[in-house]
Amino acid sequence: MIDHDTLPSYSRYVLAGLGNLSLVFPDVYVAEIMIVDRSELLPIPFFNPSVLGLVQQQGVIVPLVSLKRALLGTKILVPEKITVVRLSDEFEEISGAGLVVDRVISSISSLQYGQLMSGESPALAEYMRLESLLPYLGELVWKPQRWHPSSG
Repeated sequence: MIDHDTLPSYSRYVLAGLGNLSLVFPDVYVAEIMIVDRSELLPIPFFNPSVLGLVQQQGVIVPLVSLKRALLGTKILVPEKITVVRLSDEFEEISGAGLVVDRVISSISSLQYGQLMSGESPALAEYMRLESLLPYLGELVWKPQRWHPSSG
């Protein structure tokens, strides 16, 4: 698990739910929260199954990554309405990507975040900072897979 004392501190955080896991996004990394209709999703072949596809949002193409598939290895059906946290340009490695979550829970201050991590507040779930996902997502998601035609 990541050492939260070594991570930079921010003024506000966005909490998003992914099963029993709560993801913590520093507010500067969040460009917007989107609700996307499944019918708007354009699947793209030859990528990891975690990449659900692409959507167009305000003239920008946004790749959607299912965190359930990427982190938990869970095969899920794509719901009719998809909740997406689109990353800002501040998160250079995967800026502009949309991370699919189950739900957006709330926004909390840095003081509330400190209390949550220190155990002063009752915690019902495990918390994970966005920064701890980066190394895993970069390798897993963005590398195209090759197509191998079946032989005879």
